[in-house]
Amino acid sequence: MSTTSSSSELELTSSLGRVPELWFPDATLVFQAENSLFRVHSGILSRQSSVFRDMLAFPQPEPESGLEPDDIVDGCPTVVLHDKAADVTSFFRAIYDSSIFSFFVPPFSPPLDTLAGILRLSIKYDVDYLRQRCLRHLSDIYPTTLKAWDLLGYSRDIINFRTPPKVYPVFQILALLKEVDAPWLIPAIMYLGCSNPIQRIVDGVELGGTLEMTPEKRTILIAYPEQGIAVESVLRFLKQRFPECHTPERCNAELLQLSQFIAEHWSTCHFPLEIWEEHDWDQIAGDLCGACVGQCRKTHASARQEFWDRLPAIFGVDLRWDELEKLKEAALE
Repeated sequence: MSTTSSSSELELTSSLGRVPELWFPDATLVFQAENSLFRVHSGILSRQSSVFRDMLAFPQPEPESGLEPDDIVDGCPTVVLHDKAADVTSFFRAIYDSSIFSFFVPPFSPPLDTLAGILRLSIKYDVDYLRQRCLRHLSDIYPTTLKAWDLLGYSRDIINFRTPPKVYPVFQILALLKEVDAPWLIPAIMYLGCSNPIQRIVDGVELGGTLEMTPEKRTILIAYPEQGIAVESVLRFLKQRFPECHTPERCNAELLQLSQFIAEHWSTCHFPLEIWEEHDWDQIAGDLCGACVGQCRKTHASARQEFWDRLPAIFGVDLRWDELEKLKEAALE
């Protein structure tokens, strides 16, 4: 700091902390967020953000801009941002350091706080490529088609009531979505939450929530019985008998036995998309005739698709999947 620094400058810097990785000596502008200081380049921010470009075009930002002139640090004017320091750190890092995007490449995911900070401020300050990167990452995790869902391979984790490795805590993500206009993400996230035992949903802690009855928790609890009933619908092939069957007595006995086993061991299951997996067909291939296996597969696939098609409505989203897909495509263009 210059030896000619004013007393107000000394007082300001003594109470605030510089963020080392975002303090560039050749930059001419300092931002303050909470108790953190960032010395960054106005030209870089102006190129990336229309909001910063408009605001920094004037010596004295307009009050309604959310940017306020404050004091002088190292001879640089300071601008106060009314954002969390952690969010600003993630946001500026994403603008300056492209390596942060390695977080977004499977099998990795950025920490939720990092993702949320980048997403919030990319929307607020109109940095479109960062907004798209965050939304595309979330869209890859919470898809809009059943085919994409199956490719994610969440079955083992869901069946064992573990949070899938690339999925963020359900309630924390839903809280973030209150700030983000991305309704196409909601059904798949809600399904993950609703697949848990009801006590885990009510407690909320393991799903990134609290004991409070939030609107999101209420929506999941209301949908809980319907998602449970959907398990029986998806498994309706176990109770059907097919005229094409080559060995009716044997096949009927096997289907009855399977139905009884599931009733005994999976009566509390609330994950209709995962209750019957591809390897289950391999296990019964020698117990049912080929005609029955084929018909059961068709019935099961149709029932799963029917349930997937209903997911938005089950969780209170007033748009069909095709409409949500259009919104996603428009947001990610």
